[in-house]
Amino acid sequence: MDEIRKACQLTCKRMNECLEKFSQFKTEKEVKDFLEKDFELAFPTIVASGNGASLPHYEGNSELKKGFCVIDYGIKHKGYCSDITRTIYIGNPTEKEQKTYHYLLKEQNKMLKQCKLNSKVRYIEKAFRKRLGEKNKLFIHSLSHGLGKIVHEPLPLKLKKNNVVTIEPGFYVKNKWGIRIEDDVLINDKGEKEILTKNVTKKLIKIN
Repeated sequence: MDEIRKACQLTCKRMNECLEKFSQFKTEKEVKDFLEKDFELAFPTIVASGNGASLPHYEGNSELKKGFCVIDYGIKHKGYCSDITRTIYIGNPTEKEQKTYHYLLKEQNKMLKQCKLNSKVRYIEKAFRKRLGEKNKLFIHSLSHGLGKIVHEPLPLKLKKNNVVTIEPGFYVKNKWGIRIEDDVLINDKGEKEILTKNVTKKLIKIN
């Protein structure tokens, strides 16, 4: 699984460089161009700011707008894919926005802990949706997919050795805002869990 580890390592390095330089960018396209330079992509990069973030598969290239900005990015390295999403904030978030972000982050970390050898990701999602209660209507896509030579591989029924899956909860309010946090999880050949994308902070970065 060294190729997929390396794909994630390269992805994290570039994402960190992008976050460091973010205040220099004016448009979503400039962010994409920086992330994509010299890499084969696993899928079209998403940079969705302001109300664009309310669309999980946003395709725009507008000026960077205030509010949450979702960055969903992955490359291919020697045929293997990576897939990471981080959400930052352009401007100053309200207390409510910060609480919503931290609530989702706490849940994502809880679900990462639940990814173990033989665990069922579908059950992890089911339990999450139950915990969400009224908020479940904000989570409009599935929690996870397999990852390998293609970016969306079928989700294994149970996590086995050398399986890689994503854990990517998100909240979306139509035409207003969106938040998504995504990491790639490997069950290695010892049956232990490795979070391959942990080198990019999930602290809410604020860009003024």
